[in-house]
This record gives sequence, structure tokens and C-alpha cells, in this order.
Amino acid sequence: MARQITQRRRQDRVGFIMTPMIDMVFLLITFFTLVCNFEVAEKIKLDLPHPDASEAQRDRDKDRVVINCELADASNPASTAVLYRVGPNLPEPLDTIMARLAAAKAANPDLRVIIRADRRLPFSSVREVMQVVAKQQIEIMNLAALLKTEQ
Repeated sequence: MARQITQRRRQDRVGFIMTPMIDMVFLLITFFTLVCNFEVAEKIKLDLPHPDASEAQRDRDKDRVVINCELADASNPASTAVLYRVGPNLPEPLDTIMARLAAAKAANPDLRVIIRADRRLPFSSVREVMQVVAKQQIEIMNLAALLKTEQ
């Protein structure tokens, strides 16, 4: 009889199951990690000096070319004229850019091109640059759309 009473007491105990709570904590950690924006810490604006006679070179510039596509008159929404620049250089016609890409491809077969385009541009203007890159048989091409903001 005493044995039955102790078995009932053991069965009547209320236990606290931790497994579902641990699962919820991990789900919340995963959710907040994915939703959190870490990009803000990386985009600190710095005013760096630009010496005139600097001999410093960036090694990664040798294997990539950045082509910027922007509206010629950003203040006029009806404007369709497009300016093409290789990096920070002055605007150039697509034929000149094609010749530059051919020379860069000959110097570095692993060349990659990054096309940065103002999102207000029609896709046909960006497609022209993509076709110029394809004619040079450059296999790696990235496309980034941006809205040029006045500062």
C-alpha cells in the first residue's frame, strides 16, 4: 500500500519542460540576427586626405573596372541623355570604354566589371553597357543600382 502512495505522489508532481522555451529563445535570436541591420556601422563617412603625388596603389583595382552610368541632367526628369564613366574619370563614349575594356582584358584575363547605374535610368541605357562588356568576353559582371543623392 505504501508503494502505491509513493507512485501516485511521483505521478502527481508537476514538471517544468525547458525544451520548448530553449527552442523559442533560439528562434528569437535567429530572428533578431536576420532582421538587424549591421550595414550602418560599416558606412561611416570619413574625410580622407588625397595627396597629389601619392604612389599608393590599390591592388584590387587591377582586377576590376567600375563603370558608372548616370543621367546627364539629373534635375530634369524628362532627360534621357546618359553619361558613362570608368571609375571617377570624365564621361566617355561607349566606344572609348570598349577600347579601355579590351586593353584591361588583355592585361588581366580574370577582369571583372561592376556596372553602377542610377535607378532613374531606363534599362536600355544599362543594357548598352552590358553588351559592351559582353563583346569583350568578360565573364564576371556585377550590376548595382543606386540613386545619386545630392550632399
